[in-house]
Amino acid sequence: MPPISRVVLLNDFSIARGGATTLVLLLLRLLRSQGIPVTMIVGDDGDNPSFDELGVDVVKLGQRALLGGNSLTSAINGVGNRSAGALLSDWIARNDTPGTVYHVHVWSQILSPAIFVPLRRVAERTAIHAHDFFHACPNGAYMDYRNEARCLRTPLGGSCLATNCDRRAYTHKLWRAARQARLFSAMGKDVPWGKIVLIHEKMIEGFTRAGYGAPLLQAVRNPALPFVAERIAAEHNRSFFFIGRLEQEKGAQDALAAARLAGVPLEIIGDGPMRAELEAQYPEMTFHGWREQAEIGALIGNARALVIPSRLPEPFGLVAVEAAASGVPLILTEMAFLADEVVACGMGIACNTRSNAVFADALRTLSAMPFDEMQRMSKNAFSGGMKLANTQSDWADALLLLYGKLLGCAKAA
Repeated sequence: MPPISRVVLLNDFSIARGGATTLVLLLLRLLRSQGIPVTMIVGDDGDNPSFDELGVDVVKLGQRALLGGNSLTSAINGVGNRSAGALLSDWIARNDTPGTVYHVHVWSQILSPAIFVPLRRVAERTAIHAHDFFHACPNGAYMDYRNEARCLRTPLGGSCLATNCDRRAYTHKLWRAARQARLFSAMGKDVPWGKIVLIHEKMIEGFTRAGYGAPLLQAVRNPALPFVAERIAAEHNRSFFFIGRLEQEKGAQDALAAARLAGVPLEIIGDGPMRAELEAQYPEMTFHGWREQAEIGALIGNARALVIPSRLPEPFGLVAVEAAASGVPLILTEMAFLADEVVACGMGIACNTRSNAVFADALRTLSAMPFDEMQRMSKNAFSGGMKLANTQSDWADALLLLYGKLLGCAKAA
């Protein structure tokens, strides 16, 4: 493997606001633990104390996310943030070496498609991590939010452009389409990019539909850690759990409605804009607010099952793996990419969680499941949950192997 002299991680945020940035910061720690120099190029102010602790070189744009500033400026920068492009172009001109690997993560909130223009100069040594579908689909999810249905259209095709699939307004859809057109232009048709890293194999179809060649795509599943080391004896428990942000697309409102209909207790771990409304509407349910990993492990010791009722196709669903690997069976939306595996391995059930009646039936099924069957499902989840994901070390090894191949291909060229 050619030596890696430096890894440049590009990400909108320096502080974790979701699963993607959490993984970026984990990757940063794993790379530094192996003595690999890392530069973080971030869109925000870079105010993360762990950067100094880890000895990381930080290049910061110092801007806010799109929804946090002037609407006109945000609209322009979202399509092509010139200052982000200039910052990266200058860094590459001053610091690039043949052993430098570039790894792009979240770019849709600050950095914008503009960063891919200077990255063309180092395209063969660039990996693009697709934590979602924003590199293929204008709204990042292949989801028709207006009709709450999966989208099978070709991105930026006539049918795509004519469809108001945005959760806000058609004008916002057109803005997203303009950004997508700018992205495809910045990527170029014949630029020899290294790899696009997908977090699940089922994402491949969506990217090929957007025009990316299959050889450019490589699936590397996310890493996971169980919430607890010993199996949670779900067969003794009554409460169902939801873990996640309380926003429309995550479906907590569907879980609460179904739980009330089924007459089963539901406990919510998470926070978000819908919390006050949901707490007022469902006073009989338990709301824990947001909790750290260790606190979650203690709480879900009382879990009968975890519900994953997302209203959009979840490419991975880290919390599902963390819970299953702890012995907690799953009830998840049939749209989840992990659904088939979960059902086939006897770790849970999948259903149409957007239907309160169907979802309630699933809750009743697990609530009334005989002790031996429930115990078997819990044991299946505990033994098979981690097969749905990578361990942290395996994930790091897969990415390091990818980096080495990118350097080898670039050197050969």
